[in-house]
Amino acid sequence: MAGMKPWIDLSGKVALVTGAASGIGRACCAGLAEVGATVIATDRDAAGAGAVADCTPGAHAHALDVTSDAAWRECEAWIERTFGRLDIVVNSAGIVSSDRVGDADTATYQRIFAVNVEGSLLGMRTALAFMRRQGKGAIVNISSAASLSGASIMASYGASKAAIAHYTRSAALETVRAGHDIRINSVHPGVIDTAMADDFCEIYSVLGSKEAVEQKMSTGRFGTASEVADVVVYLCSDRASFIAGTGIVVDRAASA
Repeated sequence: MAGMKPWIDLSGKVALVTGAASGIGRACCAGLAEVGATVIATDRDAAGAGAVADCTPGAHAHALDVTSDAAWRECEAWIERTFGRLDIVVNSAGIVSSDRVGDADTATYQRIFAVNVEGSLLGMRTALAFMRRQGKGAIVNISSAASLSGASIMASYGASKAAIAHYTRSAALETVRAGHDIRINSVHPGVIDTAMADDFCEIYSVLGSKEAVEQKMSTGRFGTASEVADVVVYLCSDRASFIAGTGIVVDRAASA
């Protein structure tokens, strides 16, 4: 009907997405821009982030290694100079690797936790520096359905994603109890048809072909990055104004 407001409108909002060069991060950039947000696509792959910005209306690219405290400080200063505000942060950068408790090397654990956990913590720190001042904002941390149960050959990955979910709940409680209208939530995708899905298939190659892995680890098919991004965009909007400190599983009942 003419004159009706769109169901979700993020016009005037500035949104930062990590891991934006591909997969879920890239889809989140597109989804947020589609509903009016000014998007900052960040990734350690500067060329990849630039390519996403080039094809996303009104987007900007910024190189960012999420494991680097100094890089986050520089990015925060750049955002302040360029936009003067930050309304949305989506911590999507993540890596997966295979390891088992008892025989994993320390380097594997440290690398996974540096990107998945420390990267998300630094992202939340940057977000909160702006949002506490503004009194409002939304943060979405990309966890994983792998955080919901044990995974003997991906122990550190699952543990890192469970840590993200716990930090999400803790930060949400802190901000709400402090009286800030800052909503912090996590999204827990199942296996999504991205480059990371290929990594999962390689790890679980004992099951056979990619199709065999797909049937074993999902309910009929892998998800798409845009299906996850749709949930993220909703959580970033005022339509989700009473949702904070929760984790939404996006896996078509695979973990039900």
